[in-house]
Amino acid sequence: MTTENKILDLSFEADEDLTNDQYRFVVLTSAGKVRRNDSETEVAIGVLQNAPDAGEAAVVRVSGTTKLQANDALGIGTFVMPEYVSATDAGKAKTSVGAPAYTRALVVAASGAEDDLCSALLTSVFPAVNDAVASITTVLTDATAGAKTYTAANLIGGLILRDPAGDNRSDVTPTAVAIIAGIAGAVLGSSFQFTVRNTADAAETITLTAGVGVTLSGTMTIAQNNSKRFLCVVDGAATVTIYSMGTFVH
Repeated sequence: MTTENKILDLSFEADEDLTNDQYRFVVLTSAGKVRRNDSETEVAIGVLQNAPDAGEAAVVRVSGTTKLQANDALGIGTFVMPEYVSATDAGKAKTSVGAPAYTRALVVAASGAEDDLCSALLTSVFPAVNDAVASITTVLTDATAGAKTYTAANLIGGLILRDPAGDNRSDVTPTAVAIIAGIAGAVLGSSFQFTVRNTADAAETITLTAGVGVTLSGTMTIAQNNSKRFLCVVDGAATVTIYSMGTFVH
């Protein structure tokens, strides 16, 4: 059962016809009016409570619990953001899994299907801070006698101690999709750094090669007793670039 509990509703002029947008997210324009979102990367000011035509007063809930039209079945505890389908179809609630920077509410009463109303507790109007840099380093020690395919967790962990185990090795990055999925709250431009240290006991090299969707920039070869620092940057929905940032001798 949907419920609502107003803490703060504000009134703005509707910038466009919003007669079909009651209980959907809206955004605030630079002129102080409200409209449908133009993309899924705009942060909503709140949820429209009435159905005004252009120029009429739009009542927007900016704090509290509100009814909210869903784009799908949304379970209790789901964080949601505004959906964007087209200029005339936007603002329904969709899960913000993978994009918490654009979260605007938490579902507290579920919806069963698209266009159903759920109830949601509004969160801050400020986007979440997206920090893809791991603050806790997880060290991988590996001596695979052959090419090693790393996981996203291996890279995001921050430090790989790699023994080539008797020969030169061409190790492989995870796919870009796997890397993006491994970054908490990944958005365009999310990045992290990692280091590969060659711990060979002979003149054996490690060369980093690209998984699907990964572009490599710079020299990817790491000599014995050298470490190389890399920067991984999300530059598309299913693409990343890994940059060589320099070599250190130890």
